[in-house]
Amino acid sequence: MKQDGINKSGWPRILAIFALLAISPQGVLAQTAGIVTTDVLIDRLGSVAALDLNIQFGVNNASVTPRAKDQMRELGIALASKALSAGAFEIIGHTDASGRAATNKALSQKRAEAVRQYLIRNFGVEPARLQATGRGEERLADKRRPTHAINRRMEIRRLQAKPANP
Repeated sequence: MKQDGINKSGWPRILAIFALLAISPQGVLAQTAGIVTTDVLIDRLGSVAALDLNIQFGVNNASVTPRAKDQMRELGIALASKALSAGAFEIIGHTDASGRAATNKALSQKRAEAVRQYLIRNFGVEPARLQATGRGEERLADKRRPTHAINRRMEIRRLQAKPANP
C-alpha cells in the first residue's frame, strides 16, 4: 500500500536512516541543517579552531531573522558558560558571490557586528572577547556554487590567547 508516493513498508527504513544521521558522532546534521545546540558549541569551540553556523539575515541587509536569533541564543549561552568564559572569539561574516565584492564585504562586516552586538547586549559577553570581521565572498564554502545559500554564513573562531609579558 502506498501513501504520499512512499510504500508504507519503506517508512521504517527511512526513519532508521534519519536516526543514524541524528546520532552521528560528527554531529553533521546538527551543524548543517539545524540549530547547533549550546552543548555542541561548548564542546566544539573548546576543541576546534572554528565552526560555521547557519545564522541567516534578510536579503541585502543586516536584519536578523527569527531563526538566526535561535542560533545566536545558543551561541550566547555557550560563550557565557564557565567552559568558554575565558576565551576570545572572532565572529566572521561570509556572503555568497551575488553582487559586487566590495558591497558583499561591507555587508558581511555589518552582519558580523550585528551578531557581536547581540551577544554583548543579550548575554553580557565582554566586548573585548569578541571581534567582528567581514570576509564577504573571499572564502566561499562551495566555490562550485558561488551564489548558493551555503556560502551565506557566520563563522565563529576561537582566538589564540596572547602570551603574558614576562
